[in-house]
Amino acid sequence: MKSKALAPALLAAFLTGALGMSACAPGQDPQSPLASQSSSVADTNALLLLNESLRVKLGTAYSDSWIEDNKLHVAVTTEAAATLVTEAGAVPKIVTLDAGELEAALQAVSAWRATLPDGLGAAIHKLIPDGRTGTLTIFVAPDHLDAVAQAAAADKPAGSVPLVIKASTGLATPL
Repeated sequence: MKSKALAPALLAAFLTGALGMSACAPGQDPQSPLASQSSSVADTNALLLLNESLRVKLGTAYSDSWIEDNKLHVAVTTEAAATLVTEAGAVPKIVTLDAGELEAALQAVSAWRATLPDGLGAAIHKLIPDGRTGTLTIFVAPDHLDAVAQAAAADKPAGSVPLVIKASTGLATPL
């Protein structure tokens, strides 16, 4: 199942469970930490649902989103999309790359990774696209950082999408 289809299904399952269990909760003081945590979860869930709705409405003008200061921020590629985001109650940020372009760069770098010699591909632990900055971050085992950076500079696997190469602090994950 594709991740775009999986995310709404997981969210729906989570919300179904959360709503079903809410009827079992004892009465709570609205000022209690548990009550404010529930409110926070409900607010976050509402923002996630708003994001999914905007992603569908914006189509190719959508780039990325994040929650900051309890507000949904949405990176978009057009003024018209920014207006729609504002009207929906979220905070727009106009960027140059859409989600499709970032995904294409991610796939290209992943394919490039498989062609690297001498175990350099295995030194790449994860790839993260960032619609806010229009970059793709490559996390690399520290002892291979320079070699991967040199190979990326020579091969330009992401095309015009800028790469940010950082030392990884963890284990490799399957790409």
